[in-house]
Amino acid sequence: MTLLISSQLPAQTVEELQRRLTEKEKENQQLRQRIMTLEREITPSRIEQTRRGQVAIQQEEEESNRALERALVREGGLLLSPGTREVEANFAYSYREGDSSQFRRHSFGPALVFRAGLPWRSQIEASLPYVFERRRDGTVSTDSDGIGDFTIGLSHQLLNERASAPALIGAIQYMASTGKNTIFESTRPVAHGTGFDSIQGSLAALKRFDPLVIFGNYSFTHTFSENKGGMKVDLGNSHGLRFGTALATGPDTSLRAALSMTFFEKTRFGGVPIPGTDDALGILELGGSAVLNGSMALDILLGIGLTSNAPDFRVTAALPIRF
Repeated sequence: MTLLISSQLPAQTVEELQRRLTEKEKENQQLRQRIMTLEREITPSRIEQTRRGQVAIQQEEEESNRALERALVREGGLLLSPGTREVEANFAYSYREGDSSQFRRHSFGPALVFRAGLPWRSQIEASLPYVFERRRDGTVSTDSDGIGDFTIGLSHQLLNERASAPALIGAIQYMASTGKNTIFESTRPVAHGTGFDSIQGSLAALKRFDPLVIFGNYSFTHTFSENKGGMKVDLGNSHGLRFGTALATGPDTSLRAALSMTFFEKTRFGGVPIPGTDDALGILELGGSAVLNGSMALDILLGIGLTSNAPDFRVTAALPIRF
């Protein structure tokens, strides 16, 4: 009897093991089927999430290319992202007529501007205009052309915009007197540039109230004195204020208006101050911008002189191309 029981135990153990293996195989098969089902369900979701992420990135790029943002870059209230470059060709025309109609000046010409976004929330910008001048002062008339003053500047984002505070951008710019100027040296004056080197520091603020943006800028310019016609001429320093608003009328269009005021110190000729040279200069500008395609935009501004020493009007058309 004992031998019979002992002979049956190994057979039962083998059968039990086979049964358990079969059950485990079935469980593994069920798990594999569940995994395959989950993968089929999750994969489209992952694809959709990836697609949404790509769309979000694309929308962010499109947002940075809106007409409003393109205009704010020109205003100095927004910087290009690192690695982004922009070449701008623009054309400006200004006209000024004296109170007695004995003085008239037409100034017009193209300019080339280059901007590049740098790391550490910075941007570099350089520009060089070419000036055509038609001037009449009484019976004296001049007709001339030549390059204007070359400028180069560096901007840095000091503060990002927050709900309770505007964005702040600081900038420093150097202007070289590469443009010919004989105002203090000749009876037939030419003014393709200021005739004086200068350095400028500025602080720009920007706050969004979608679809409206309010911006402002304060600048201080120090002009270096020069010897003109054997006499020391000091134009004096100046303070500039600019306030404006921009409105996004659509993804591809925007409108803006700005008021610029510049306050001068008296010009000194041979150490003697010249009366009237400290009169403020005010200009009201109205215009807008439009994105023509993915890389090109058009910006137009009309300036209206508000003070006696400002141009009667000024028109600027710019075509910035981003790449």
